[in-house]
Amino acid sequence: MSSESKKILLIGWDAADWKVIHPLLDAGKMPNLSRLVEQGTSGNIATLQPALSPMLWTSIATGKRPFKHGVHGFSEPDPVSGSIRPVTNLSRKTKAIWNILNQEGMHTITVGWWPSNPAEPLSKGVMVSDDFQKSFGPPDDWPMKPGTIHPERLAEKLKELRFHKGELEEQDLRPFLPGLNGLPPEDLEKASKDPRMQSLMKIIADCTSIHSAATALMQNEPWDLMCVYFDAIDHFGHGFMKYHPPQRRGVDNWEYRVFNHVIEAGYRYHDMMLGTLMHLAGEDTTVILMSDHGFHPDDFRLSSVPREPAGPAAEHRQFGILAVMGPGIKKDARIYGASLLDICPTLLHRFGLPVGEDMDGKVLLDLYEDTEKGFEAPFDSRVFSESSANGMQSPSPQWAVRKIPSWDVVEGDHGMHPPDRQIAPADSKAALDQLVALGYIEEPDADRSLAIARTVRELDYNLAQSYIDGGIFTQAVAILEKLYEAWPMEHRFGFKLATCFQSLGRAADLREIVTTVTKRRMEEAEEAREELKKSSPADKEAAKAEADRIAALPETEKHKFLQKRRELWGKANPNLFSLRYLEACADFSERKYEAALGKLAELDSEYGARRNALTLRGEILQRLQRWDASRAAFEQALEFDREAPGPLLGLARTALGERKFDEAADFARSSIGLLYFQPRAHYLQGLALYRAGHWQEAEAALEVSASQSPLAAPAWRLLGEIARLFRRDAMLEQQIRLRLRDARERQAALRRSDSGDQLRTPIQLLRSSESREDRPMPVLKPRPEALEGVPPVKIITIVSGLPRSGTSLMMQLLEAADFPLFTDGKRLADGSNQKGYHEHDRVSSLMTAADRKWLAETPGHALKIVAPLLAFLPPQPSGDGVCYRVIFMERDMAEILESQETMLARLGKPAPGGDVAKAYFQQVRHAKNWINTHGIPALSISHRALIEEPEAEIAALLGFLGSSALPQSLMLVIDPALHRAKARKPE
Repeated sequence: MSSESKKILLIGWDAADWKVIHPLLDAGKMPNLSRLVEQGTSGNIATLQPALSPMLWTSIATGKRPFKHGVHGFSEPDPVSGSIRPVTNLSRKTKAIWNILNQEGMHTITVGWWPSNPAEPLSKGVMVSDDFQKSFGPPDDWPMKPGTIHPERLAEKLKELRFHKGELEEQDLRPFLPGLNGLPPEDLEKASKDPRMQSLMKIIADCTSIHSAATALMQNEPWDLMCVYFDAIDHFGHGFMKYHPPQRRGVDNWEYRVFNHVIEAGYRYHDMMLGTLMHLAGEDTTVILMSDHGFHPDDFRLSSVPREPAGPAAEHRQFGILAVMGPGIKKDARIYGASLLDICPTLLHRFGLPVGEDMDGKVLLDLYEDTEKGFEAPFDSRVFSESSANGMQSPSPQWAVRKIPSWDVVEGDHGMHPPDRQIAPADSKAALDQLVALGYIEEPDADRSLAIARTVRELDYNLAQSYIDGGIFTQAVAILEKLYEAWPMEHRFGFKLATCFQSLGRAADLREIVTTVTKRRMEEAEEAREELKKSSPADKEAAKAEADRIAALPETEKHKFLQKRRELWGKANPNLFSLRYLEACADFSERKYEAALGKLAELDSEYGARRNALTLRGEILQRLQRWDASRAAFEQALEFDREAPGPLLGLARTALGERKFDEAADFARSSIGLLYFQPRAHYLQGLALYRAGHWQEAEAALEVSASQSPLAAPAWRLLGEIARLFRRDAMLEQQIRLRLRDARERQAALRRSDSGDQLRTPIQLLRSSESREDRPMPVLKPRPEALEGVPPVKIITIVSGLPRSGTSLMMQLLEAADFPLFTDGKRLADGSNQKGYHEHDRVSSLMTAADRKWLAETPGHALKIVAPLLAFLPPQPSGDGVCYRVIFMERDMAEILESQETMLARLGKPAPGGDVAKAYFQQVRHAKNWINTHGIPALSISHRALIEEPEAEIAALLGFLGSSALPQSLMLVIDPALHRAKARKPE
């Protein structure tokens, strides 16, 4: 690492926006950020879609889009409990920057990153997870969840640095609420009881806790990279931006007086914390301050939030902030075209490490004073060269951006969670669904089942949006079509499908989806109006009686009623602008240009001009070669938002049509400066430059277009022309021609295919999972001393393991040994278990039923409980001196899955897709940890050994049970012909 790259401090301010910051800088109210801007380089940074913070901050840390890194939302199913949990980093399936640096021998500190729970076991790093600051209970009894901090040695010290909202005093709040000054006592009392006060106090306390941990660790732990994330500005925005000056119509005067200063005070508080962090970092440290998106503070503020999950994200703005200061960084300079995806590659380059070719971002070379540090290898050697045998490129000068195929395949001590903990939410749900389908656990109640289904639905929807944002529309269509079929009244799925069909040029599909969405939305509106009429009688006396009835309802019931009324009102009033705009898009796709222009003119007259409609008008007029009118439409669209890349790109296309090539290149460059990932914009810039006679600049722009969209044939075609006419390089021309042919063939294949990659079977997925399993499973212990002197009638013998691991066979063995079984005989023998299941249906409801009194009937008996349900048992059975003991069946996972698939096929049920094996591994690990944690005697029995070499296993079983049964009587139970599923042995 060069002397210029000793340390890097990366600070994240969620939702920070230059539109709020610049007036504060001009007024001298953020002096520390002002110094950072003046002594460094700053500019916009483009967000990704959907603009949801857990997805975005994971992209920042990995340099990859969400469909690569695996984090797709705010919550996820828990494979162990069958409930919903806040998003964790266990869904992340690729290395973050701190993992890469850890394996390169560098020290990192990460505080509060979202998501970073549970903390990763970094050997050279410290991680304080995003659970650290979350307060539960009163200040004097505030527990911290296990796994919040790594290494554990720091947990007690850092725990004391947390700040609880209950510790805030009045003088702490006054800077945020100067409007309280001079209010009469009754208004002060009103303010103290306002729920927004509690929200404000929590936001302040949480960010103070993060700052305390960060500053303590900076001073006491070694670090090369320090990452600290604050979510407070985003929370300030969602809670208080509506009161930010100027006062908007509809905002109550009292509320405006009390809360109008919160946003400014929040930013100024962050500036104070920034000053401390910069001071502790030192002058030779590179400081990077950024946000993941902005937050509309002006006329774009919403009057209401969309009624859908993650609806508040609509308040976010496309551009966040970026400011960088440090040795070798340009001073008082601007940067253009930065994206969240660029941060990880830029950090790697700054540390002198190669960038992964599988990363979606670029190195921000324009940050550097020395332009040579921005050199990359020329196009022909960079795009077409082969990697060396060890995966690294050939040695290159210090200033070059070196590449590596992927950091994920580089061996080393990276400190990620073991692979069997990294479980995709869909796989968690698939494992739970499979256990229900097999009949081993009861189906969750309607509310829980619906909650899980909705959670997975939102994760899939976010994944589809990520594919759209990355320009991979076919994958998005495959997801959205399934979602829209399953949830036909979720109109947003239809709208997104329309976006995909329009981008893919599928005019017939676009028309069909527009018709379907419009029909369903209008039918829903009519039904909602009828429902509202029923609850709003026209008769005055009846209306008064209904109002009195509502007023007399308990508060909780009244809240539910009013919420339902608001939902009905929203359904009864569809967004007619959006529906008719969709129809205009369908006309445009079908080349019915005049019809589309007519619809857009109607929208203007009825709803007023809007940016998206003006942009569409400009594109239609381009097709009609009405260049002046097209230019006017795009310019009018820009009046709504000067930082909109779409209208700028439209102006570039219009200038091309007018053969104003230099002007077209400038417009395209301006659009790219706002949003770098625009393959079409880079192509248009290259085409304009080529036609203007600047072939070398054109080649550079076309290279970017081809790298961002490898299947876009026009960029490859024009690059081939440049190679032939100007470079006169026959070999390069031939290589490009091969790329062009490949692009065309793959595009044709995609048009023929209804979906992307075919799903692999669970067993195939399992074998990849097993190859990554590197964490030893907990070992069960017989613990004979625990049952010494306990009479058999006080012992509950539990037979456990995964479904199809041999639990029924074990119950048959216990029956042969004259053990009383707790069964109900309801599940009859069948082709999957020809000797019976030996179950009791009460066991299957352990996860969902609160009543477990039936356990009082089980002492002295043996009962079967599959591993995922063990943790739902009470740790200590009811009854004096009653104890558990467990016989745990072990079987090769591939055999288990094959047996389960066979059983599901016999039942006529499909196997849920996904890598259920990873969820099963975690369920088994959790079950064994539960057994060991509670000191329960347990014996592991190998299913394969029991079938093939039963003598030793039966002897161990009888010894564990203290049974005098004859081994021969048990061996007669075993019929190897009934246990045919065997794992494929390695050749």
